[in-house]
Amino acid sequence: MAKIAFLYPGQGSQKVGMGGELLKSAPWLFEKYLACSEEVIGLPLTRYCLEGPLDALSQTHIAQPALFAYSLALTTYAHQCGLYADMVAGHSLGEYTAAVAAGVLSFEDGLQLVSQRGNLMYGVQKDAPGAMAAIVGVPLEELRCLCTEISKHHYVTVANLNTHSQFVVSGVEQGVQEMIEALRSRKTVRAMRLPVKGAFHSRLMLPVQSALQTVMHHLTWHDARMPVVANVSGRPLGYKEQVRNELIDQVTNPVCWTACVETLLDAGCDIFVELGSSQVLTRLVRAIAPGTQVFSADTPEKIDALVATLQEPAYMSACA
Repeated sequence: MAKIAFLYPGQGSQKVGMGGELLKSAPWLFEKYLACSEEVIGLPLTRYCLEGPLDALSQTHIAQPALFAYSLALTTYAHQCGLYADMVAGHSLGEYTAAVAAGVLSFEDGLQLVSQRGNLMYGVQKDAPGAMAAIVGVPLEELRCLCTEISKHHYVTVANLNTHSQFVVSGVEQGVQEMIEALRSRKTVRAMRLPVKGAFHSRLMLPVQSALQTVMHHLTWHDARMPVVANVSGRPLGYKEQVRNELIDQVTNPVCWTACVETLLDAGCDIFVELGSSQVLTRLVRAIAPGTQVFSADTPEKIDALVATLQEPAYMSACA
């Protein structure tokens, strides 16, 4: 039978209106996850999710708990429909969501951790603003060499390996801008600033990493019920110590998303389901492994439709 991987997106996938269809279709899940999160963190998450404005929803300390809660609400809805994962993976923030989905942390402990992560990152980017840019069309080794050269004056590093040809760099404002300028004249290359003010997945996040370690000591951790594929190494993890260390390491290390997807494929996963408010990871998986069955399930209705598709006799025969 087919093996299913659940995928969880990170910051940047938020959009105004997320949660609206959940509120209509499954108000108890909206209350349990989004409204509960609002009470815990003391911010009007539900209003930002449903009404915006996007500028407010996109602030790091708001976007992270909102996306975390929404993805887990959709996961619970999927479970109620009989849809379960064999393995899970998440991109950046999404890896914390994946850890909760795999039972490594409770929702309450995960929310506390994600809320602290968002607050800490928000604080760092206010005190020492950074920048990020997406780079398409430059070979990875060449991009790393460019980072090394530019960093002699202004720090910049590779932060995300999203596909075989799409990467993200992260660093100080001058370093990222110098990278964009260095690539501007190449007709086959795209270099685009991302709408963030933090240098995520770089050494500039060291203060966040140190503070999160302290927070983690006060949480209850469990071995995973299913493998969690690590952002940093691309390896499947199961023991609680492994997952905890991974969630610390990924704060300052690159997200190796291509390796994550390849690990899931090698493990026999042939159906990928993105549970979140966007199709970001759906597009990345299709770029990494064309022809792979990938489904974006960003509303209860789409989960219903996916379950119906997977239960069709012709589909089940093809996957047997």
